[in-house]
Amino acid sequence: MSGGVEPETPPGSSSGGSTPVGGKPPRHHLTSIRHCASSARIAAATADFDLDSGTLSLISPTDIRPGFLPVFRSGSCADIGTKSYMEDEHVCVDNLIEHLGVRTPVIPAPGAFYGVFDGHGGTDAACFVRKNLLRFIIEDGHFPSSIEKAIRSAFVRADHAIADSHSLDRNSGTTALTALIFGRRLSSGIRKERPSC
Repeated sequence: MSGGVEPETPPGSSSGGSTPVGGKPPRHHLTSIRHCASSARIAAATADFDLDSGTLSLISPTDIRPGFLPVFRSGSCADIGTKSYMEDEHVCVDNLIEHLGVRTPVIPAPGAFYGVFDGHGGTDAACFVRKNLLRFIIEDGHFPSSIEKAIRSAFVRADHAIADSHSLDRNSGTTALTALIFGRRLSSGIRKERPSC
């Protein structure tokens, strides 16, 4: 190259057609990514719970810094895409105690709740589930002793409430994905809410 600097080549590579070292590193130099939960742990968790309703609960290993409790922080972004109006909703609650305005032994601390509600056929179902699902979980008789059952019951309760409502658009529905975190325990749920249950 005239007037320029020749690109460096990685050691052990031939100079013909090699990628310059100032860009992305070769893949063999990347460190491996470690997953918080192995597939064996997920398989064990799925064996313990009936996942037909879409819940999964993972508890972080107790042998790693057992006194550690996380601080939850979140952000969100919504994109309307090609639709003429936004049908989707989301919720980010980084501090459940502060959000609910109560400090009781019933609600373990620290806690957080996150949800994405993919609306279809209108906004009514997504808005309804966003506004009510957390309350349905906390009001459930299984909460907090069996959070997974409380999540399942809350989704069913939301299904029935949407179906029984006279003020919600009968054509709207939502697919809900939620994460409920208490201390080092994560419980998640996914369900398609539809008015014709």
